[in-house]
Amino acid sequence: QYGSVQCRTEYTTLWDTEYKETETQVCTTEYEKVCKTETERLCHPTTRQECSTVYEKQCKTVYKNVCVEQYKTEYEPYTETECSTQYKEDCEYQWEGYGNNKVWAPIAGTCKKNPYETCKDVVKTKEKQVAHQVCNDVPEQKCVNVPKKECVAVPDQICTNQPIQKCKEVPRKNCKAVHKKVPVRISRKVPKKVCQHGH
Repeated sequence: QYGSVQCRTEYTTLWDTEYKETETQVCTTEYEKVCKTETERLCHPTTRQECSTVYEKQCKTVYKNVCVEQYKTEYEPYTETECSTQYKEDCEYQWEGYGNNKVWAPIAGTCKKNPYETCKDVVKTKEKQVAHQVCNDVPEQKCVNVPKKECVAVPDQICTNQPIQKCKEVPRKNCKAVHKKVPVRISRKVPKKVCQHGH
């Protein structure tokens, strides 16, 4: 029809903003230094003296007077009478000659040899063995065992228990609730009447 209005319904989208309240957990990792005291055995090298008694032979020369009996030959004097027999002519004598020249002269045939013994003391010696002592200083070794302390350095170690603080970073989660209002776009379709005029 001429002059009439024709209408129709159309749907159009309308947008609006609404605020939605949200709660979220926001977590962060924090590191905390945690320390504890531990006992640790600490050793350091050293030396110690280890001693023992050893015996050392010490000798010295001493002189000992040693005597021995020896025999020597000695000559002892003594006097002995020695006698010897000698023969001598014994004669009968008569005066011969004249005046002052008269002498005794043996008478021929009257002489005979008679033995005569003469003795005299003779000094003689005889051998004899006489004992006597001969002494000498004889060297002799006298030894004794003398105790002696002998020490050596032996490696060792000295250990002590030392307190040591050991620390480490321990992760710790730290969470907190975060409240937010978040805008949310909302659409809705609404009817819309669209009209046209007829000619």
